[in-house]
Amino acid sequence: MPKEWSDKHKYNVTLENLIENNVIMMKFLLDNSEDEGMGAIKKYYDAKNELNFNVRVGKGVKITVKIFNKISKSKFFDIFVDQLIKNAQYMIPLKSITGIDYKKDRVIIHVDKCVSKRLFRRGIKRYKVKDQIPNNAFCEFNCIPTFQTFTKITPFKLSAEFKEKGCAMIIEISNEDDIT
Repeated sequence: MPKEWSDKHKYNVTLENLIENNVIMMKFLLDNSEDEGMGAIKKYYDAKNELNFNVRVGKGVKITVKIFNKISKSKFFDIFVDQLIKNAQYMIPLKSITGIDYKKDRVIIHVDKCVSKRLFRRGIKRYKVKDQIPNNAFCEFNCIPTFQTFTKITPFKLSAEFKEKGCAMIIEISNEDDIT
């Protein structure tokens, strides 16, 4: 009987398949949307993230967020950042986070040697679409927008500055009191 894979090996294979499927999807969209090009990719990921948000965030979560927001925005901010890091591990392992800069109303999470970005670059090279799909496409259309959906019901904004092998995720407290 074959030996069962370790959890680490299962994770690595699953992440590689996830990223590879994203490369294949992007290539398919580029090849089959003559007029839109990268716009078709953006539309797909926007729709995917909107559907995920609608499925995962119910009224109970929204009410809880409003209560936390009224109690203490700064404490809620700390909880949100911790939860984001905890829940992002399926795409950004903790070992890739090289530092976190905390300020009063802003946190910068430094990601270096990002496994997802490395696998994506390898995938676009393997499928020979390097000239069609930019190295940051996975980050720009999937990773960061996925994390931005978490901020839809909070008074926070998330953005990123992309680097060659990682990024700097910037989470800020918004001045807007209106949350979804």
